[in-house]
Amino acid sequence: MTDPYVEQVWSEFLGPTATLLARRLGRSVELRPGGQQVEVADLAASVGVAPGVAVRALARLNRFEVVHSDLDRGVIGVSGYAPPVGDERLFRLSEAGRTSHDRFMADLDARHVSPGRAAEMFAATPAVGIDRGLVPLAIR
Repeated sequence: MTDPYVEQVWSEFLGPTATLLARRLGRSVELRPGGQQVEVADLAASVGVAPGVAVRALARLNRFEVVHSDLDRGVIGVSGYAPPVGDERLFRLSEAGRTSHDRFMADLDARHVSPGRAAEMFAATPAVGIDRGLVPLAIR
């Protein structure tokens, strides 16, 4: 989630608040891979928005499957990776976004990473044996 791909490609779909929250959550997982309690009000304040705006941004991240959340239970599942933008969305990217996406995918190809393995590596829900963290949110 802290990879430049999130900002250079996903931000075109997520918008600025959801992108910043994704990066913040990814950084949290890197610092505390076992998960942690996070107050939505604190998370919102850390990116300069109201709690309601942060909750809508988290829902947007869930809708695009960058994170998986159950806000009613107060849990956000964060793997630390954002999935590659799917083929159905590629035509909507700007030229710069498409160039970044193509460069990212070429790098995976150069490392001989299959499309299935790429999806596993960058999935918001970790594959078996890849546990990048679960960030439980306390919603108030």
